[in-house]
Amino acid sequence: MWFIISMIYMTTVGAPEILVYKTIYKDKTSCQRVYQDKPQPLINELSKLKPQAKRMSFKCVDSQTLIELKKQNKIKNL
Repeated sequence: MWFIISMIYMTTVGAPEILVYKTIYKDKTSCQRVYQDKPQPLINELSKLKPQAKRMSFKCVDSQTLIELKKQNKIKNL
């Protein structure tokens, strides 16, 4: 299982806020295709949610990485 996460930087320095999209993808390629082929809907959604964001990026992570991020309290749901 693969998930899209977004890393939102609210300042020019420091750690990003990490948000997880709830859609599950069967493999990394299909996950990456979502934000590589049509990133604008994701960008628009994040821009509404976090209008003060300085920059943002997207990445696909597997379920193990997601569990580790949750254990570290580094993520929020989207």
